[in-house]
Amino acid sequence: MMDQSYFWLRDNNDINTVATLGPKSSSSEAAAKYFSTLINRPLKILLFDTFEEASDYVELTDSAALLVANAYQKTDFFYMNPKTLLSGSFFFSPPAYHLCCKDINALQQKVNNNEVINIDTHHAPLSRLDDLIKTANPSVIDLSKARFNIRLSTSTSQAAIHVAEGHSDCCLVNSDSITLYQLKKISAPLTINMTWALFIKNQQRQKEEAKWTITNAYSS
Repeated sequence: MMDQSYFWLRDNNDINTVATLGPKSSSSEAAAKYFSTLINRPLKILLFDTFEEASDYVELTDSAALLVANAYQKTDFFYMNPKTLLSGSFFFSPPAYHLCCKDINALQQKVNNNEVINIDTHHAPLSRLDDLIKTANPSVIDLSKARFNIRLSTSTSQAAIHVAEGHSDCCLVNSDSITLYQLKKISAPLTINMTWALFIKNQQRQKEEAKWTITNAYSS
C-alpha cells in the first residue's frame, strides 16, 4: 500500500498561499487543504477557473505556490514553464468519485423516454466513466439502455454545479461536491490514486532576464 504521507519539498517557509483549480469542493481544493496539514501550517487557498490562471498568479507572487494534479491533461506546460520552478510533490487521493444526478426519478424518466442523457465530467477521470455507469444499481436506476452525451468541464466541482443548476443530467464528481450541491449517488465509488505537483515563482530566472535586459539596454 502506498504511504499517503510520502512527499518531497524544497524550502517552502516563505509560502503562505496555494493557488489551484476551483470552484469550491474541487479535488484540487481538497489537495490544497491536505498540503496545509502536511507542512503543519495554515495556508490561504485561492481557487481559479483554470490551472493556467492559477499559474499566472503565482508567476507574479513570491509567497504563493501553484498546486496541479499530475493527472491534468496539460501538466507538461507547468514543468516546462520558465517562469515557474518545481517546488515539490506529494501523494493524495481525492475524496471518492461517484456518478451522480440531481433527481433519480427525473433521470429514469428521461432514460425511459429514450432521451439523451448529458454527463458532465472533468477530463482526468473520463476514462473510468464507462466502468462507473456499469455499476449503477438497476433496482435504483436502469442505465443499461441509456444514450449518453459527454460534456467536458473545467473541474469536477464545475460539473456538479451544471447538474445542480439543471444544465446537465449527470456528473462524475467527488464526495465533497456531492455533499455541497446535494446530489444523488447512482454508482459505486471510484478511488483515484494521484500525485500532486507544486510550483513556485522562478525568481532566479526572472533576475537573469532583468539583468539581460539591463545589459542589452546599455550596449545598444
